Amino acid sequence: MKINKIWKIPLLSLAVASMGDLPVKSQIRHYYIAAEDSVWDFAPSGQNLVHCHEAAPCAIPEPWADSHRFPATRYIRYTDGTFATPMPQPEWLGILGPVIRAEVGDTVIVHFCNKAEGIYGMHPHGLRYTKENEGAHFFGANSGSLPGAGSEVMPGQCFDYNWVADQDSGPAEGEPSSKVWWYHSHIHESAETNKGLLGPIIVTRKGMARRDGSPIDVDREFVTAFFVFDKLGGEEPGLMHSINGYIFGNLKGLVMENGQKVRWHVLGMGNEVDLHTPHWHGKTLKTGRGGAEQRTDLVQLLPGGMMTADMEADNPGEWLYHCHVDDHIAAGMLTTYLIKERNRE
Repeated sequence: MKINKIWKIPLLSLAVASMGDLPVKSQIRHYYIAAEDSVWDFAPSGQNLVHCHEAAPCAIPEPWADSHRFPATRYIRYTDGTFATPMPQPEWLGILGPVIRAEVGDTVIVHFCNKAEGIYGMHPHGLRYTKENEGAHFFGANSGSLPGAGSEVMPGQCFDYNWVADQDSGPAEGEPSSKVWWYHSHIHESAETNKGLLGPIIVTRKGMARRDGSPIDVDREFVTAFFVFDKLGGEEPGLMHSINGYIFGNLKGLVMENGQKVRWHVLGMGNEVDLHTPHWHGKTLKTGRGGAEQRTDLVQLLPGGMMTADMEADNPGEWLYHCHVDDHIAAGMLTTYLIKERNRE
């Protein structure tokens, strides 16, 4: 598909300092992201990987045994503005778009190109933006204002979104050093998130970020999104009770080493059935920091919800991770995470 640039935001030159993993001054972070049509398999193994094992495999239960591959539209990150070479992303990220990172004070420029058949865009939660960069299509009921220039990007067109991670975008007092926000298409929002056009933004507290924007006080970060994708207009075979777009243990890659400090960013999306209670076996987690800390092994999520919790991964083994709503367990909203013994060599 031929791509035409239709809007470009002038960039200001900001000082960038340091090398390696050392913290740096505020900077401009560029992301090259396309919307692309594809087919997504919610259970690529074809197996229930949680309740069975290799010696005695079992198929996914009905009505999903032969109903787990569907058309999708996803956000794909590329290495540069040629949009020729996709960037690999972690296995555990699944259907989600790339992680967009920033430290408080940074500017995020998303060079977005629509390589799909529909009309799409990108709307961020939590970051600061102008009307032109909001990425949401609506008309002002009070002022009569029109949608911004980036509200909808036609097939084959591109738009440069300019967002700022200001102080209000970052963790508040009493929160961990990084926090998670959603981004997603926002023209016909419910239809577009069900297609797969959604992903995470992580903002790190000022002075607490490595060069890549990740927090310096944790060893690993994972993002998990609990979402019942509706692929068949509410019919049960099309309701995919998924974590990052996978069901019945097909989400893999949630692996850490014994002794690591691990941060879990947990997201919810959907409608009234998407009341989720993510639960970790094997370990408890802390939410908040300082005098606001709480200990838990289960959190509560509403549609559109976002929360962060920290784990001290000091109990080696493979542990269940699932939504604790009974219907959601039965429909496959569960997987495992692995704490490996640390390599002593």
